[in-house]
Amino acid sequence: MPKVAAASKQKFAPRCLKFRKAAWIAAAMLAVLLGVILVVPHFIDLGLFKRTYLPLVEEALQRRIDVGEVHLSLVPTPAIELSRLSVSDSPAFAGNTFFSAQQIRLKLRFLPLLRGRFEISELVLQKPVFNLLKQPDGSFNYSDIGGKKSNAIAGREPRKKSDAAKPSETAVVPMAIPNRVRVQEGELNVITKGLTPVNIKGIDLTLQEFTGGAPFPFRLSFSYAGLKTVALEGQLQYQEEKALLELKNNRLKISTLTFPVEGYVSQLATTPRLSLTLNSESVEVKSVLPILAVFGLAPRDVEITGPMALSMSVTGPSNGLITRVRGRFQDVRVQSKRALKGILSGTVDLRLPFGAGSITRRLQGSGNLAARDGELTNVDLTRKIQRVTGMIGLTKEERREVTTFQRLEVDFTVHDGLAEFSRVFLINPQMEVDGSGNLTLEQPTLSMELRTALSQQTSARAGRGRVATLFKDSRGRVVVPLKVSGPLENPAVNLNSEKLLESGIPEKNLGSMFNRLFRGR
Repeated sequence: MPKVAAASKQKFAPRCLKFRKAAWIAAAMLAVLLGVILVVPHFIDLGLFKRTYLPLVEEALQRRIDVGEVHLSLVPTPAIELSRLSVSDSPAFAGNTFFSAQQIRLKLRFLPLLRGRFEISELVLQKPVFNLLKQPDGSFNYSDIGGKKSNAIAGREPRKKSDAAKPSETAVVPMAIPNRVRVQEGELNVITKGLTPVNIKGIDLTLQEFTGGAPFPFRLSFSYAGLKTVALEGQLQYQEEKALLELKNNRLKISTLTFPVEGYVSQLATTPRLSLTLNSESVEVKSVLPILAVFGLAPRDVEITGPMALSMSVTGPSNGLITRVRGRFQDVRVQSKRALKGILSGTVDLRLPFGAGSITRRLQGSGNLAARDGELTNVDLTRKIQRVTGMIGLTKEERREVTTFQRLEVDFTVHDGLAEFSRVFLINPQMEVDGSGNLTLEQPTLSMELRTALSQQTSARAGRGRVATLFKDSRGRVVVPLKVSGPLENPAVNLNSEKLLESGIPEKNLGSMFNRLFRGR
């Protein structure tokens, strides 16, 4: 037994020695780290940083910069932290804060720091706020940055000689843009006189391998009223000599949808000019409509399911941007409580110029739509049509069929707050309807003139009615001219007496009866 114990003791002795050695090494490293944390800050002159960097940035931006506090931290990585930083605007926008940030963190390389050099590896902006003011000519309040010197910082008291950076100090403090930039919880306000300000919150931006010539990866996400988080990811390439920013291999994600995006932004230094496009040959309409509705480019009370081809673009100078949306439908199912349900095909091309006034007044465009195998769904309108056709002589079953359609075709244009229908055509087993009219968009109100012609078979049966014979055309069909007008939810259906007179049908003794009939209650 004593021999076994001795052997075990000899076996574990080297292992314990290794543990003790590792513990001493760890303790020594901890002591060194603690020493660095305590000692190094005494060798770093933050006054040098403030005296050197801030004047250089002020001169480059031609803006006054104010900083609350400047701190140096070494854990987990060396960094200079600037709190409550603000950048004033140019004299042309006196009183406006161009940029502010709760905290700016400049991550530094460690070894150059020991030699008194500030080499930034990453720039992090925490909760920054950008206030962009748009002028009538389309330029923004940043257009003078990098131009001629102004008196934007003239209000600042002259720096004392003791505060001025010495030539030897500025020589050892490099000024370089880091190759990695991050924005966390940012906010952007775009203010244009006479328009509702655009506010974008929750901005998170990452730029990696940032260089002046080659494409570099980035990711941008933000929140917008009415939408979930919007994200754009891909590559950017900036050409400084052309003031041109190009998007390469970009993807835009909104909710469950992902679209390829391409284009560029030019003239960044003056009046930015955009040319951005988004295309998809097949996308689910049901997912697209709520997004377009946020910007006033689609109705909110219509349900459409099925694939569509979608093309969107934003083009023009910043003082004359035009958003264009083109959609092509092929056999999609539509359901609207105020209009119709059926299977829809056709194209729509809408344009929305940026500017003052309501969206409905600025909206422009055109479309050609055709629906099949459906029915009208406006309850009040269908009830009035069925009542009218019943008095002409149609049976209950035939009256039900007059509000259905085998085919419905519509050609329209949109401008100045109106949707003008140059052609409306409907056909079902009982009749054909064709006409034209318009619909106001602000407060939807109809004004339509329709020519309703019963089929020959239906006209023959309806001919037994006491008034139907007065409305027959040369082909023996009962033709009734109608006028539909009033609020879209409850339009009035009346006999079009003007058309009656034009066709030579006497209105005497019939006008009051039919007007009372078509109006209903």
